[in-house]
Amino acid sequence: MDSTLFIAWTMVAAASLTLAVVHALVWLLDRRRVDNLAFCVLAVSVAAIARIEYGMMRAATPQEYAEWLRWIHVALFFVALGLVLFVRLHFGSARMWLGWTVIALRGVVTLSNVLGPAGASWAVLRVDQMPLFGEYAASGVGAVRPVQWLATMTSILLFIYVLDAFVPLWRNPDREVRRRATVVGGGIVAFVLIATIQPQLVIWGVLHMPIMVSPAFLLMLGVMTYELCRDIVRSAGIEQEARRLRDDLAHIARVSTLSELSGSLAHELNQPLGAILRNAEAAQLMLEHKAPDLAELRAIMSDIRSDDQRAGAIIERMRALLKRNSIELHDVPLQPLAREVLALVHTDAAARRVTLDLAVPEDLPPVAGDRVQLSQVLLNLLVNGIDAVSESSRRRVAIAARRADERTIEVAVADSGHGIAPAILPRVFEPFVTTKAKGLGIGLAVSRTIIEAHGGRLWAQNNLDSGATFRFTLPVAAGG
Repeated sequence: MDSTLFIAWTMVAAASLTLAVVHALVWLLDRRRVDNLAFCVLAVSVAAIARIEYGMMRAATPQEYAEWLRWIHVALFFVALGLVLFVRLHFGSARMWLGWTVIALRGVVTLSNVLGPAGASWAVLRVDQMPLFGEYAASGVGAVRPVQWLATMTSILLFIYVLDAFVPLWRNPDREVRRRATVVGGGIVAFVLIATIQPQLVIWGVLHMPIMVSPAFLLMLGVMTYELCRDIVRSAGIEQEARRLRDDLAHIARVSTLSELSGSLAHELNQPLGAILRNAEAAQLMLEHKAPDLAELRAIMSDIRSDDQRAGAIIERMRALLKRNSIELHDVPLQPLAREVLALVHTDAAARRVTLDLAVPEDLPPVAGDRVQLSQVLLNLLVNGIDAVSESSRRRVAIAARRADERTIEVAVADSGHGIAPAILPRVFEPFVTTKAKGLGIGLAVSRTIIEAHGGRLWAQNNLDSGATFRFTLPVAAGG
């Protein structure tokens, strides 16, 4: 039957290792969270201390106790390292010169005990068996050696380092900062104080009991995990809010672009509606005859149906662009998508005598993307291109696409205008930067955000002869 001490210290070690694994995974998923890596080092060290402490409690001779004591200094070194780095990385208020002093002194103590004789800091003279949790555990009795003075000083400096790091936070007027200092800082300071005082009192002969550092350190890990989890949840909430705001801004940009095309879209709708009206009038006149030409009536009805479908397709494309939605990834063929966008602007382009070219191969594999938001990017780039060539002698805007590599499709929208001014080119994707008299300056910024959300990138460059080209990349769909 397992003893109470074995179960308790095994649980301490297991809990510490579990926390270490969780925070290691967080760091692997986001390498910027180095504080999670420091926490992982600290948690593994606490697990090692728990195992060493249990070995010390079960030691039968002073020599065996001293050997376990030798290796606890290694674990304590990594505890100091992890705690110093975590406080600095997570709270940013610590004096690093003091932290490096703690690490350096702890390193000297560790090397003295590992490379020197067992008990270099504390010579264990005898081992007494003391009652603990209903059974007996070993407690060392020994003599203090000079290196222990350095070890005690290191423990005091570690406590001062942690306390000093949180004093500015306690004085901060921000309520959230004070909360973190009170809950987390207070917890860390308290448990470091407990874990520092108990072994020092045992070593200096004030207390006669087994050394028990790991339970206090585990409680400290719990407080630190609480704060880290709050940060992760808060970051997820901020990211979700950023996605919502991005979708809202994309919707505003689509509405703004369609408002610019309202005249040409109305003309585009008037064409099939006018044709439907003329065909309906012709059919009505034919039906007044005693023997109407049924074949001609069938042709008229076919034309009415075709024009109705054309008008319906225009309205459906407008509805899709006006609808507020979030990114939904599907396999999107680029050529049909480009043709749909060209259909929305070709009336406006014809009115301005702008030639639109399409060079998207039919055999190009589909991309993984949101059809509506990719349409928005193409539409915005086309409208900008048409505006750019409106006062040029050569008025041409072209869409081209090619396979950049096995996993990437590159799309280019090029115009024959005057190009982008060198002063504007580096800032062309910044919000509210525009060369249009009535432009909002959000179209290109939103377009870049959409492309980056798809895992691609969007950039601009001036052509060698004239005009500018906007290029963006998209990932090939899984089936492609």
